Amino acid sequence: MNKYILLIIILALALRLVAINQSFWLDEAIGALVVKNQTFFQILTEFSKHDNHPPLYYLTLKLWSDLFGYSEVALRSLSVIFGIGTIYMVYKIGNILRKHLGVLAAVLIATSQFHIYYSQEARMYMMAAFLALLAFYLFIKEKWIFYSITITALVFTDYMPVFLLPVFWLIGLASRKSKKWWRNLAVSFLPLTILGVLWIPTFLVQSQGGKWLLETLPGWVKVAGGATPKQLGLIWAKFVFGRISFSDKVLYYSLVGFFSIPFSFAFYKAFRERKEVVSLWLYLLVPFVLGFITSLIFPAFIYFRFLYVLPAFYLLTAWGIEKFKGKTRFVLVGIILLGNIFAWFIYIRDPYQRREQWREAVKFVESRVGRDEMVVFSFTEPFAPYQWYSNKTVKAIGLTDSIAANPIPTREKSVFETFDSKGVYYFEYLWELHDPERIVVTSLGSEGFIEAAAFDFPGVGIVRYLQKP
Repeated sequence: MNKYILLIIILALALRLVAINQSFWLDEAIGALVVKNQTFFQILTEFSKHDNHPPLYYLTLKLWSDLFGYSEVALRSLSVIFGIGTIYMVYKIGNILRKHLGVLAAVLIATSQFHIYYSQEARMYMMAAFLALLAFYLFIKEKWIFYSITITALVFTDYMPVFLLPVFWLIGLASRKSKKWWRNLAVSFLPLTILGVLWIPTFLVQSQGGKWLLETLPGWVKVAGGATPKQLGLIWAKFVFGRISFSDKVLYYSLVGFFSIPFSFAFYKAFRERKEVVSLWLYLLVPFVLGFITSLIFPAFIYFRFLYVLPAFYLLTAWGIEKFKGKTRFVLVGIILLGNIFAWFIYIRDPYQRREQWREAVKFVESRVGRDEMVVFSFTEPFAPYQWYSNKTVKAIGLTDSIAANPIPTREKSVFETFDSKGVYYFEYLWELHDPERIVVTSLGSEGFIEAAAFDFPGVGIVRYLQKP
């Protein structure tokens, strides 16, 4: 292994291990509960019908957690491995495109705060990013058997990378490949096609569930991501400056604008000589176009779902920078690295840039709950992160009758469940989504509960202590 890529991998690993022990946020906790409490068969046949993702990541995570445990570090380390693997594949592909290009592209993505963030998350997006890039590499090398296995694994890890598949066919058209090549490509898709057909019944159940969710929760569109100019802008901002933000939007957009400069120069150069890197341009743009069009019907256009195209983004950036000579090249690289490290430093220093602090919130609340008190939520049950971190010694319950609170049943449930309580700790988490009319709070107030204190936890939001006089 080249000594430079070895040093880059060591640096990348170090950056990804800092702050990896954050508490799980909602989706991570859901996955953690699933892999801990369900069998492989249950994940494949039962849980998948209630989720909106294919099952391969959960199956892989269960195997991983059975070996290494269920701590935050253990569950997230799987994504760290896939993140490091992605960096190495960027290096390999970069060197195929041009000698020494791989080192530059690898160091850029290794220090990307956006890539670091999702390398630390117990979700399927980094696994999908790795498999997408591996498929691209195997496609270039015409390793058809391994390519076939990889694209099948990719689609059964996450649905969004399906928009990468047309890229391989378009590259063939642009390159005017032989009949034998086209036959090999078509055969490579047979396993995916067969398994895809078998998966259709489950996919239709998932689709109906997604449709029902959009109809039941109007606010879900904002969570899922819609095909809007704002979402397009966010993709650029997050790719350039990482998954961070500031309340001072003037400062935030100014920083994004400044750190966009070297990327803009690099992409200009890469576009001028696009014939040499047409495959990378297709890798970058086709998934965005298809994802945007699809999201006009079924909202799913949000930046983190396109993590799998980030390698193409940085490979094109490196390609464009390599076209500059002398000091200009070093200045462009220096600004990008400065932005990456600056964003990473903000991320590890500011708790509001990191994940929801459920571990801290649950520990704090459960240490204070009295004998005649309880913990309540604007949901049908305690949210998954609360269940994960709870010591199960305190009564905790959701007070809405369904995921979208109905006034009369929710009021009746709220009154009945809290009748004997002298005080409640109320998590406001996601009330805008599940109880936008504040039925739970209104019901508690009508029963004599008065706010005595409020506590704020980054990401989790306000926890209100309500007490009967």
